[in-house]
Amino acid sequence: MHRLEVRSGKLHEMEKVLSEAQSLQAKSNRAERVLFDVQTFGDRLDVLVPDLEQGRALVRQLSQKAGLSEPLLSEQEPTLENVFVARLKHDLPEEEQKPFPFVAVNRGSRETSSPALVNSAKYGAIEASAVSKRFGNFQAVRSVSLRVEYGEIYGLLGANGAGKTTTIKILCGLIKPSGGSMALCGQVSDLRQESLRQKLGYMSQKFTLYDDLTIRENLEFYCGVYCVPETLRKERIAWVLRSSELTGQEGLLAGKLPGGWKQRLSFGAAVLHQPQVLFLDEPTSGVDPLARREMWKLIRDFSRQGTAILVTTHFLEEAENCNNLGFMVAGELVAEGSPSRIKEEQPGTLYELVCDDLQGAYARLKGQLEDWRTSMFADCLHVVLDDGASELPAVLSALSAEGVKIRSHRQVPFSLEDCFISIVQRAQRAHFDIAAKPQPPQSGGQK
Repeated sequence: MHRLEVRSGKLHEMEKVLSEAQSLQAKSNRAERVLFDVQTFGDRLDVLVPDLEQGRALVRQLSQKAGLSEPLLSEQEPTLENVFVARLKHDLPEEEQKPFPFVAVNRGSRETSSPALVNSAKYGAIEASAVSKRFGNFQAVRSVSLRVEYGEIYGLLGANGAGKTTTIKILCGLIKPSGGSMALCGQVSDLRQESLRQKLGYMSQKFTLYDDLTIRENLEFYCGVYCVPETLRKERIAWVLRSSELTGQEGLLAGKLPGGWKQRLSFGAAVLHQPQVLFLDEPTSGVDPLARREMWKLIRDFSRQGTAILVTTHFLEEAENCNNLGFMVAGELVAEGSPSRIKEEQPGTLYELVCDDLQGAYARLKGQLEDWRTSMFADCLHVVLDDGASELPAVLSALSAEGVKIRSHRQVPFSLEDCFISIVQRAQRAHFDIAAKPQPPQSGGQK
C-alpha cells in the first residue's frame, strides 16, 4: 500500500471529488480498487493506493475533470493508523454521515451600542495577548499570545503539565487570568456575559454530563442551557444520537456509557447550539481510531461553516487535522505554525537507523549528541544531524565501535512526532539552562 499526500488550492473540493470516487469503487466491489482510502488533514489529503502510478494518474484525472488546478502530489510511507483504519473501513459497510442541521449565522448583528463590543475585523474569534496565570508561587501560563480566526482549527500541543488545559480554561472564561488581555467573538470585556456565553461551546477532557440523567434528558437539558430554539431541538438531538451511534439508546443513563461513547455524546452536547467558538480539551481521548476519524470529520464540518475551534490533543497524528498548531512547554508558547511549516522549519536533517541493539545504540548516541537529537521508536532510531555528509559516517563508526550492527540507514522526512520531541526537548533544555544560571547579586548596600 502506498500513501499519496495531495495538496490543492481547493482542498475541500478535492476531498469531495476523491471521496466520491473512492466510495463508488468500494460499493462496486471492484477487485482492484485504485483508491483504497481518502483522509483529510489540515493542509493535505492522505490517499491510500495499491498502485502508485495508477493512483497518481487517477487523482490528476479526477482533478482535471472537476475543473480544479493540478494538485501537488508526493509519496510517503503509510502510517500504521492509515492502514489500520483503511482495513476497518474495508470490512464495514459504507454509511453516509448525516450533516449537522446548520442555520445561517450573522456575526455582524452584534449590538454596536455596547462598549464591550468592538469591530470583529480588529480581533480574531479568539484573541489572547500576553495572558498569564499564577497559582501561588507556581506559574502555570507564561505570557501566551495567540489568535484564532473564524473557520480555523487551532491545536495546542504539549506534554502533561505544559499548561494546555489551564490556557483553554482561561480563553473560554472558566479561569480568570493573572495578567494579559483577551477577546472572544470581538468582545473584550465582560466575557462572562450571557449573550456571549451562548456563542461558545466547551468540551472538557472529563465527562461533565450528568451521570444520573438519561442520554435524552442530558441533551434536552443542554438545549435549554444554550437556549436552542424549540423548533430546532428535535432535529438537533436526533443528529447527536445518530452521529454518536446512540439512536434507540436514549433511555440509558449517561453514566453507564463506555468512555468512547461518553466522548461522542459530550461533543454532541457541546455543539447543540451551533457555537461560533468551540473549545475542545482532548476530545478524542478513549475513542477508537475509526470513531476518532469520524469525529474529526464533524469538527471540520463546523470549521467550514465558520466556527473557530481551539483543540488540545495528545495524538500527534490527529494534530495534522489542524490549520495551525501551538507547542507549549512549561506554560509558554514556544512554536507556532501550520503542520507543514513546522516540519519545514526544523533544524538539521533527520535519519532513520535500524540496528540490532536498539537500547545500546540509543544510550551511546545520547552520550555523544545533544538529548533532542536522538529518539527511539519501535524498531529504529531517529537522529537529527546538522551536516549528514560529515556527521553520519562518524555516528555509524561510533556505533560499530560499540559492537552495534547497523542494518540500514536512510534520510526520512520529519513527522509531527519528530517535531514535537525536538521542539519540546530543546525548549525544556533552554528553561533548565536559564533556571540553573547564577543570578546576579541584588544591588543595595550591606547591613
